[in-house]
Amino acid sequence: MLKQTALHDWHLSQNAKMLGFAGYDMPIQYTGVISEHECVRKHVGLFDVAHMGLLRIEGQASQEILNDFVTKNVEQISVGRAAYTLMCNQQGGVIDDLIVYRAEENEFYLVLNAGNKDSDLAHILAQDSEHKLRITSLFDEVSILALQGPMAPQLLNDLGIEDKYRAFDFIKTELLGIPVQIAFTGYTGEKGCEIFVGNENALTLWKALLEAGSKYHIQACGLAARDSLRLEKGYPLHGQDISPDISPIEAGLKWAVDIKKNNFVGKSALEKHIEQPPRKWLGLISEIKQAPRTGMSIFDSTDKKVGHITSGTFAPSLGHAIGMGLVESTSTGPYSVEIRNKKIPFESSKRPFYKG
Repeated sequence: MLKQTALHDWHLSQNAKMLGFAGYDMPIQYTGVISEHECVRKHVGLFDVAHMGLLRIEGQASQEILNDFVTKNVEQISVGRAAYTLMCNQQGGVIDDLIVYRAEENEFYLVLNAGNKDSDLAHILAQDSEHKLRITSLFDEVSILALQGPMAPQLLNDLGIEDKYRAFDFIKTELLGIPVQIAFTGYTGEKGCEIFVGNENALTLWKALLEAGSKYHIQACGLAARDSLRLEKGYPLHGQDISPDISPIEAGLKWAVDIKKNNFVGKSALEKHIEQPPRKWLGLISEIKQAPRTGMSIFDSTDKKVGHITSGTFAPSLGHAIGMGLVESTSTGPYSVEIRNKKIPFESSKRPFYKG
């Protein structure tokens, strides 16, 4: 049986299109993918992402143990800041990508992907074999509301949160008298934040944000727009663009790996991938509107199959198709993608696809 977020009944009341995702009954769209996507790019949108997993990690050894199993150097995350990082297996594959938030010197929060949060928790517990940490699962206690778009800072300012914070800042505060934590992070490439709020206050805050944001043309947005927004920025999706069989180096995420720090899980394998990557990340664009889809074959300049699409979509902000894929590291373009038994030429592109 699918789980429900604290806002589930509200989604149903708005006739949202619901679909099972990572074990939850989630809103995929309300008014339509394109309108919700454009609302976030031009105005501000509000997403229920309470299916994600929030962990609190505390203890004198928290920095040391976190550094043993994430790719970023946790020592470099200041109090009140956050960093994107990855957890890898011994083969260098990505168990999950996540954001680490440092609330206090020895208090951290981790936001985990919805489909992996239970296995991630088990993995993290296994790293703390001597039980030096206090690890608290907030999976069923806290909702995450993502407020994203160019007007998000002004809306927050209207509600008493000054427009002075940088991307990846993290604060504990009150919003409309409700205790919250606000992370100036997101998955859309736009300004904005993710708000951590107790489930008991989630609906009240959700409605208040929609009411206060009406003058900025705010809309509730579903996971379909979230996916097209992230893809325009080239952000990876676990299970497609990264996985236990795909390393950060192959996925073009070397920047998220501090390979010079002390030993961490997967380091030796990642060092080998840096020296000689088996595959490489490939960004693709085309003037056609028909999107490449996950699993479609990619061919090189000699018409040899060299890889596959990991994510693809029609990009509303660009008006044409984009895709990301994994190909043999020695392959060269021009590339083509087999769509409906026809090989369609695509140009190589760096991320982000959308630069606005």
